[in-house]
Amino acid sequence: MNTRPCFDVYQAGAARKSRRVAEELVTDYYRIAPREWHAMPYEVKTLQALDSSEIVDTALAHTLCYRFRRQAGTLVLAEGDLYRICLQDHRILDTALSTNARLDALLTYVLTHELVHVVRFGQRLQRMDLPEELRQDEEYYVERLTRNILARTGDPEIIRLFSASPIELN
Repeated sequence: MNTRPCFDVYQAGAARKSRRVAEELVTDYYRIAPREWHAMPYEVKTLQALDSSEIVDTALAHTLCYRFRRQAGTLVLAEGDLYRICLQDHRILDTALSTNARLDALLTYVLTHELVHVVRFGQRLQRMDLPEELRQDEEYYVERLTRNILARTGDPEIIRLFSASPIELN
């Protein structure tokens, strides 16, 4: 059986902290109000919480969209899209090791990239079901936005990641 390494307690804590940092950066860049985030709910899951269909070996993370409906009997309380950012712990840990990157910087980079996707999907700036032949262009565009957002941090480790060999973020 192929086992993939998962985040330990410390690394999971770094992921939670990086999520808050990335959300703040994306919120500031797009000027997103709390009610706007409420309209595009998302969650971040690490490898241990992912379904086998959500695990990939070709990216550090990816974002999926699920339809949800909350009901009380026949009364529909809420329904809409839920975006799930699926962190691929094994790929992130491997990349951090191979690039000698600080885990928190790499996670901030990855989560900022994925949150840009959430905003673009959630605000209908891009379709979630983009045809395969257009996905590469969208990834390049999101990557440019991510770098613009992260350049504002002035974090030398994040800047160093920009110049490292291309990191596959889907």
